[in-house]
Amino acid sequence: MASPVTVAPAPPAADLTPTLEHTVAQAGAARALAARLVERGLRTVYFVGCGGSYYSTFPAQDLMERHSHGPAAYRMTAGEMIHRGLAGLDGSALVVASSHSGATPETLEAVRLAKKAGATVAGIARCADGRTSPLAEEADALFDYPSEVTVTEPKAIHFTQLALAVLEAAGALPDPEGAWRAVAAVPEALTAAKHEVAPLGERVGAQWRDARLVYVLGAGPNFGAANALAACYLQEMNWLHASAVNAGDFFHGPFEIVGQHPVLVLNGEDETRAMGERAVAFAERYYDTWSVLDSKDFTLPGVPAAQRGLISPLAVASAARRLLDFCAAERGHNPAQRRYMYRVDY
Repeated sequence: MASPVTVAPAPPAADLTPTLEHTVAQAGAARALAARLVERGLRTVYFVGCGGSYYSTFPAQDLMERHSHGPAAYRMTAGEMIHRGLAGLDGSALVVASSHSGATPETLEAVRLAKKAGATVAGIARCADGRTSPLAEEADALFDYPSEVTVTEPKAIHFTQLALAVLEAAGALPDPEGAWRAVAAVPEALTAAKHEVAPLGERVGAQWRDARLVYVLGAGPNFGAANALAACYLQEMNWLHASAVNAGDFFHGPFEIVGQHPVLVLNGEDETRAMGERAVAFAERYYDTWSVLDSKDFTLPGVPAAQRGLISPLAVASAARRLLDFCAAERGHNPAQRRYMYRVDY
């Protein structure tokens, strides 16, 4: 058993709550855009990004798949939009494209392709200090955030707000009033979750300190957070081998071997929760080194009880991002260090 955490992690970003407030304040703009597009005959929505931006699309796509017969919705990497022929990419489509810098080459190429096809483009990018970006200039509408540090949360929130807005405009959103009330509570709710995950951060920091490989399980809207934790926070930012496994596929091969390494299960309060709970029950019985990040452990102040399933994927993603800080502190790794990203041509 690893010893308790010995190194204090970096504190949560000082601009966390103001950034979330800035993001949520744009819900009205999302609703206005969606109303115009649905009135004009919106048929298809594409959620697009690379890396963490792509992983932030999962809660929004889950909402669309659960509630909408039309407009139809798809999520894909920007590279896929570039290289695949898409029958629905035309004047009846909305492309929601995210890039933190607003300059990711693949995302910009996908946006230009979408605009050439006649689609409406909503961009999601950082915008601060009066500076603009190529994505801001290309997009028909920009949904922004000001922070260089608080990035995971605003991207996921913007994607989610746009999905909710389309569903509402199409008459497919159950309890719109309750949903938007829950969204308004997100700044306080996610700020609380960021602090409430600290005991788990200490536990996994100790578990992952000398690990050779970490497995992260998630399902449904939380599988994006599992991929972000494995690919962005552990592989990219901690140089730690990691793999995301869909909890629905856990019992179709991976469970034979993943328990030889630390395992983290991400559990939300949506309909796919049972898949994560089944994995936890197995880990309790057979594995030595495992943990659970469970949104039920978060207070989510201000979020109506009936809407916790809507907000829990955002809380899971935010809390998973916080685990990066504990892991980096324990491993003595600078998460800003890169071998190749932004350093070589690729």
